[in-house]
Amino acid sequence: MRTLESSEFASEQIRNAIISGEFQPGDRLVEQQLTEMLDVSRHPIREALRVLAREGFVELRRNRGAIVSAVDAADVLEVYKIRMALGKIALTYLIEELGGMDARNLRVLEKLSQNATRFAQMEKQEETIQNDLKFQQAIIDATGLQRTIRCFSELTGDVRRFNCLLGAVYTDRSTDAERYVVALYHAIRDRDLAAAQRIWQAKFDKAVERYLALIKDVGSDGIATDAKR
Repeated sequence: MRTLESSEFASEQIRNAIISGEFQPGDRLVEQQLTEMLDVSRHPIREALRVLAREGFVELRRNRGAIVSAVDAADVLEVYKIRMALGKIALTYLIEELGGMDARNLRVLEKLSQNATRFAQMEKQEETIQNDLKFQQAIIDATGLQRTIRCFSELTGDVRRFNCLLGAVYTDRSTDAERYVVALYHAIRDRDLAAAQRIWQAKFDKAVERYLALIKDVGSDGIATDAKR
């Protein structure tokens, strides 16, 4: 495997381990242990850690090496402000520039909106979370704007990390599905930009409010109190 491919593989594996909670905030990522775990040499591991530091997943500290980053309010605000802005760019482009979403992408969005209602009735919330991320990404992907698509997709890892580390619990999924997913699908279908922008804004405002409320319960190790129990 070439060095570039090895570093991309290593960064993906380490990133996924952080998102899933296998590596916790404050954990020290030791190069030798990572080379053994991933079966790659040290150079790709070092490059992978530099990439993850740029993405905010780890901190590179003198004399300590790489440390898994904690989640703070600034992280949440930055990620959601960027994703909110990218979504508004996408909605404006879809409705004003393209004259509406094409039939194939509308069918995809309709299916995801139907899933949102169905998954909201299930006991576990994981399907709801994954479906909602797919719904958001489907809107962005429909634009064909490659930079917007890439930036939005890259930040999805941060959202998954927030959910995992903060132990977010979605208590009113049925109402949220109708208010923020089904209604947004209808606004896009009807080419109602004002309504689509308003729903998108409200959807992200609520997400930020939820995370910030949880962050006050996060200890110095960066893990939500409820997630430790």
